[in-house]
Amino acid sequence: MPHNSIDSVMTRLSLVLDDFDYTVRHGHAIYRKYDPKHLIEHTPRAQATCIYDHMVAEAIRRFDGKHGVRMIEINGLKLWVFGDHTAVRFKKMDEDGKSRNYPTKQAKAFDRMEQLDGLPPVPTRVSVGYVLDPSGTQVQRVQIARPNGSKKVDWCAAIIPVDARQVGGNAWEDVTRQKRFGT
Repeated sequence: MPHNSIDSVMTRLSLVLDDFDYTVRHGHAIYRKYDPKHLIEHTPRAQATCIYDHMVAEAIRRFDGKHGVRMIEINGLKLWVFGDHTAVRFKKMDEDGKSRNYPTKQAKAFDRMEQLDGLPPVPTRVSVGYVLDPSGTQVQRVQIARPNGSKKVDWCAAIIPVDARQVGGNAWEDVTRQKRFGT
C-alpha cells in the first residue's frame, strides 16, 4: 500500500478521526451560537474565518500534550504533525476536498508539497475540513483530503460520525469524485 494512499493515511489516522470530526463540528456549532442578528451580517468569508478560529482553538485543546502530536505554526499556517507521518491543517472545503478560500503563500506551498520552514519533508500532508449544506447552517460532512497542487486533490475521505456508524463499521468512506472521460 503506497505511503500516501487513502487507505494508508486513513489507517494511520484512525485513532484521531473522531477527534477531527468533533473538532470541526464543534467549531461550526460554536459559530452557530452567535446572535442571529450578527450572523446575518457575516459574509461567507467572515463565517469561514470564525469557524476556522473555533476549530483551531478546539484542536489545540484536544491535541495539546497528546503523545506523538505537535502543533507548528509557519507564518500563520497552523499545522498538527502526527508522529513523523502526517501533517494536518483545518479548512473549509468543497465536496471534492478543495479549499474554499483564497490561498496564502504558505497554503499554496503546503498543497504543492513544497518545503516549508519548520516542517519535516517526510510527512504526508492532508487537510481536514467541512462541507456545509446549501443553507450554510449545518455541516453536511467532515472530510480529509490529500492536496496535490493548488487546485487538485489525490483523494477525499468522509469521516462517518460515531452516531451514524454501523456497529463494527468503517469510520470513513472514500468520497473521491471519479473523473469522467474527456473532462
